[in-house]
Amino acid sequence: MIYTQKFENLPMHSPEWFAAMAEHLELAKQREWDRELRHTFESEFGPEALLQLSGRELLTRLFYSNEENKSNLCYILERQRGIRELYGSIAGGSAYKFGLFYHKKAQQWMTGSPSKPQVLTESEAIDVAASIRDKLVEGEKIIREHGHFDSIEDYEYLYHKLKHLSFIDNVWVLKYYQMLFPKVLSVFYARNFQVDVLRFLGETPSDAPLVRMGQISLFTRKCGITSVEFAQIYYQFCTSKENDPDGANALADPNENTVRYWMYAPGEGSSKWDEFYERGMMAIGWWEMGDLSIFGSKKEMKLRMKQIYDPTLSYMNAAHATWQFVNEIQVGDVVFVKRGRNQIIGRGIVESDYEYVAEFGEYPHMRHVRWTHKGEWSHPDGQAALKTLTDVTPYTDYVGKLCALFEEDADEPVVETAIDYPAYDEEDFLKDVFMDKQSYDTLVNLIRIKKNVILQGAPGVGKTFAAKRLAYSMMGVKDQERVMMVQFHQSYSYEDFIEGFRPQEAGFKLNKGAFYNFCKKAEIDSDNDYFFIIDEINRGNLSKIFGELFMLIESDKRGIQLQLLYSGEKFAVPQNVYIIGMMNTADRSLAMLDYALRRRFAFYEVCPGFDTDGFRNYRMDLSSEKFNALIHCVENLNRHISEDDSLGDGFCIGHSYFCNLTKENVSPQILSSIVEYELIPLLKEYWFDEAQKVRDWSEKLRSAVK
Repeated sequence: MIYTQKFENLPMHSPEWFAAMAEHLELAKQREWDRELRHTFESEFGPEALLQLSGRELLTRLFYSNEENKSNLCYILERQRGIRELYGSIAGGSAYKFGLFYHKKAQQWMTGSPSKPQVLTESEAIDVAASIRDKLVEGEKIIREHGHFDSIEDYEYLYHKLKHLSFIDNVWVLKYYQMLFPKVLSVFYARNFQVDVLRFLGETPSDAPLVRMGQISLFTRKCGITSVEFAQIYYQFCTSKENDPDGANALADPNENTVRYWMYAPGEGSSKWDEFYERGMMAIGWWEMGDLSIFGSKKEMKLRMKQIYDPTLSYMNAAHATWQFVNEIQVGDVVFVKRGRNQIIGRGIVESDYEYVAEFGEYPHMRHVRWTHKGEWSHPDGQAALKTLTDVTPYTDYVGKLCALFEEDADEPVVETAIDYPAYDEEDFLKDVFMDKQSYDTLVNLIRIKKNVILQGAPGVGKTFAAKRLAYSMMGVKDQERVMMVQFHQSYSYEDFIEGFRPQEAGFKLNKGAFYNFCKKAEIDSDNDYFFIIDEINRGNLSKIFGELFMLIESDKRGIQLQLLYSGEKFAVPQNVYIIGMMNTADRSLAMLDYALRRRFAFYEVCPGFDTDGFRNYRMDLSSEKFNALIHCVENLNRHISEDDSLGDGFCIGHSYFCNLTKENVSPQILSSIVEYELIPLLKEYWFDEAQKVRDWSEKLRSAVK
């Protein structure tokens, strides 16, 4: 991407990077618009303007009322397009958060909370409005007269002075003060957003919302840009998983685009199906919750549901489904529509992100969908789940049956959505994995020729992490659909791997295993490579697991068919399937691999990457003397382990123990915890009968990080 190329020498969390990015994006052009909006807002709702209001005008000018006006303070802060887009959203929840509003259905002024509502006369409402107005004005004066805001302590003192204003932690109040003091407060109001930003910047978030806004503002001023510019850059570039270090999770890549399958009920008893079909949409209720995008977690949704509806109920399933509808459904996902538990009535493909459309009444939470089918089909596998929305993707057999319904009865061909996967090549691999180019080229050639390879090495050399990224680099894209990972263990069987009978309510049913299904998928897509990754390959009973596949996985036997044990089906391993296994050479408890299997795999030793260019650059970026001292000590320890007749190279300590650190968290405490709770226990296992060796090297490691 352009920005990563242009600013690759600038750390993403640095003020210099944000300043350069603002200049690159020409965000300064928005500053005039920003100034104009704030000037207009202050002239209409600044303290002087608020003090001029009284009586009924005070109500209608500040709060949601029975009049259809969009010029009140609450509406402008929450919903006015320019204010919302430029200065952040505070939508969500109910109007109770403003302390006062007019309930249109009840035709009464209300205060309190959803669980403890309080009805007011108009005269009482005016008194409450005046009290809220006076507090706003008082708070503005305190902030204005506070003086300098040069440290966290300044903000903590300010918060202390404002605490007597009982609503100071309310998001709409924080946004009001941000509109008046753009250099003092940031445009992040909700706790989850504030915490995410501060963690990205490597700072410890304060407990107080206003102080957290100040923490972000302090950094923004270091960048020499406005709070609006900072927010735009952060949301556009810094929240993408693509820009996070990949090492955090070797087993998953949540940023990758994959098609998921959903079972959905359109309204109670599917009563909204005809309407939703005509409108090209899907929607859910919970209209009292407001804009659902404001919630930062399922927990927040659940707590809000309890507040609004019934505090005695858990709302666990409801919050889970609602969260999925807003945050997990992706463009391109397939939706199956059900009526009751026994009938399928439609299929469609999601075409938009979540939208909140208040005008839709009881179903304001929606997504656009291109409905491909409408009709009636019997549910193919017992009964559907009762929930409004269910992710059925993990149930591959079930999804296959659902898809088959529409392949057989389609009036038009089922359109498969093409997914634009992120590119990933050799250069990306060498950045992510601490391996030199020569070793990478050797490994790739080995896989191409042999088709089956086992990555072996000591714990902590990054075998699992490297395997998946090796697959991506050979495919040229981060396509998770073409990579599958399983882990062998003592109970893993042929039935799990290929096929076998499983007990059902009405007897036994022949189920297909992971490798069988993967091969069938690869067979259809013969133009592309597929990678099957087996972790802990030497922990399973390999003869039992592979069965007749001993022969079929050989590179020169690909495409040859054999009859499977249970089904009698003719089966072949496709040419485009590559198998990558991983095993720890330091595991004393494991038996040697079956010789028959050994002949069919190439074995590649993955070594600690301390001397690679990637790790050296990593050390330079950390710029930590204690980290360097620890690595030097570990390198000496590895030489000692290599020379030990009872151990050898396969027991050396890998680099993965020391990855995923940053300048901000590479502290003596973190390094000490690695030594005490990861390295020393490993040494005790290695030299369980040589206590003096353990004591000597433990002391050396501890001394390195003191």
